[in-house]
Amino acid sequence: MRDAEQAVGTMSGGERQCLAIARAIHFGARVLILDEPTAALGVKQSANVLRIVARARDKGVSVIFITHNVHHAYPIGDRFTLLNRGRSMGTFKKAEISRDEVLSMMAGGQEMQDLMSELDVRL
Repeated sequence: MRDAEQAVGTMSGGERQCLAIARAIHFGARVLILDEPTAALGVKQSANVLRIVARARDKGVSVIFITHNVHHAYPIGDRFTLLNRGRSMGTFKKAEISRDEVLSMMAGGQEMQDLMSELDVRL
């Protein structure tokens, strides 16, 4: 159990993220906009942040979760809007799209396949 008097500056990155989200919820936030909240975190810290985000969502808080990590987005997302160079590739409900399809779209899909083919030819 952590000391409630602990200085924020002595907390890990994951603890700070969880604290910021918890504070927002405590003070009545109805929407959380999180831009790459797990980017600089390890696996355990990321898991803690994702748990807090899922709890917020379950309490009716709307969450906009911006990430490049499908393994973080897919378990907690209800729907996904995928962008490619600022243009929408579409918005999909979780029941309409698999994790692999999201991953393919996030990774560039056809563009990535074309690049891989080009690189294979050069080798």
